[in-house]
Amino acid sequence: MRNLFLSFVLFSLILLPLDSFSKGHESHDDHSDHGGEMGFYIHSGIRIHLDKTLDAEEEKEQVDEASTHSHFEIGYNFNEMFSIISDIKIEGGDHGHSHGESESETPKDKFFEEHKTIVNKLYLNINAEDFNFYIGKFSPVVGIDFHKFPGAYGYQEVEGDGGISNTEDLSSYAISLQGKDFFSLDNNFLDGFMYQIGHAKQAKGTGGEADEKRYSVGFSHKSYLSEDVTMMLIFEYMDIEKLGGEKGHDRTYTTYGANFEYDKFTLGGTITLKDNDAEEADENVNDSVRQFSIGYFVTDQFKVDLGYKRKKASNEVSKIAGITLKYVFDWPTGGHAGHDHHDH
Repeated sequence: MRNLFLSFVLFSLILLPLDSFSKGHESHDDHSDHGGEMGFYIHSGIRIHLDKTLDAEEEKEQVDEASTHSHFEIGYNFNEMFSIISDIKIEGGDHGHSHGESESETPKDKFFEEHKTIVNKLYLNINAEDFNFYIGKFSPVVGIDFHKFPGAYGYQEVEGDGGISNTEDLSSYAISLQGKDFFSLDNNFLDGFMYQIGHAKQAKGTGGEADEKRYSVGFSHKSYLSEDVTMMLIFEYMDIEKLGGEKGHDRTYTTYGANFEYDKFTLGGTITLKDNDAEEADENVNDSVRQFSIGYFVTDQFKVDLGYKRKKASNEVSKIAGITLKYVFDWPTGGHAGHDHHDH
């Protein structure tokens, strides 16, 4: 798997034109549309974590770990209406970010070990003037895009709990409503305001105990504190009934976050409170994650963050510090022509 990851990185660097750093780093906050050019395109976000556990319940859990959370969106546009879009994700465990699966039983130092390659999306997109059709494998939107949460580790806890297995029919669904890009001549608050409301039902499938249902509400607001300093505030509440199809387990997430940006410097972080209501005693505990990072844009596409995370899980506390390298690029140069874009 390490060789596969390095091959993706090398392939990306070979394709990268020298002038691809022409876009400002603010453009990565919203990849809503990049034009209508025909042919192949690649949009990549490579995130590498170099972490060290400073403190844990047991000394043997104080390990070093190098891991990645990387997306490669590869697509082909036949014309302005039809395109094929894929999203390939390569991801490691990064200290407990395990998407609901069991972690390694024995803590150890890791160098890009225990990584997975996942085809997140692979579908035909039919883009009409007022709506889109998707045919294939794709991820319905329920909450705010987890890559929007500030801090080097901000996405991890929000993304971590996936749904239950595929039911192979139309018994599962997701509904989401988003509002943004408001304009008012007499209310500056509306200019930077965004909200999102979502609901999803994932049917229990063969052998499952119960349907899982999710409800979420979130908002963010971006404003200028001065000509040079911007502030972004974000909040999300998500309620999950029958987590993973388990009858006796409900969970809520409440996440608060803030991000400040000055020139090429950023300071951001989140607090996530995870409340469990479970029949089993070892699951009926409340967890939390507090994390922040200081970042610097070396170039418009390459960023370095120094981060810290305090995680409380199952009444055990761990403290992690690390360096995060983030590299984003489009090919061909100047943005790609796909219809499904997100911040990596």
